[in-house]
Amino acid sequence: MTKGKTFRERVHAAGERVQFLAVEEAKEIIERQGATVIDVGEEWQLTERGTIPGARNIPRGELDIRADTELPRRDPTLQDRTQKIILTCGGGGKATLCAEVLEDMGFEDVWVIKGGCSAWSAAGYPLVEPPSSSVE
Repeated sequence: MTKGKTFRERVHAAGERVQFLAVEEAKEIIERQGATVIDVGEEWQLTERGTIPGARNIPRGELDIRADTELPRRDPTLQDRTQKIILTCGGGGKATLCAEVLEDMGFEDVWVIKGGCSAWSAAGYPLVEPPSSSVE
């Protein structure tokens, strides 16, 4: 019987195929309002740690449904496949897996903040309380 991949192994493999931004690069793009920023953590995680100012919360389990072009629960702001999207989560692992999913769905300009919200905070940038509920 073959051993399946661990979460970290999957993140590492996906990390070889997706694009990353250093925290400073991400902050500059976000301040110019040059991207849609999505935190893919669960709502309880954002409540515990906070999130990047201006980030929308679409949890990992909802992202591909919201990004779909045909499902009734699709998100109108995710229908443009050419827009720049910056993904984050607590440490970057879930965001890395989500970037791979969005690229599979045809998104052309997807980035992950290297180190996620942990790196953002460690760089001295603030994390804020998330909006009450970004996912309907």
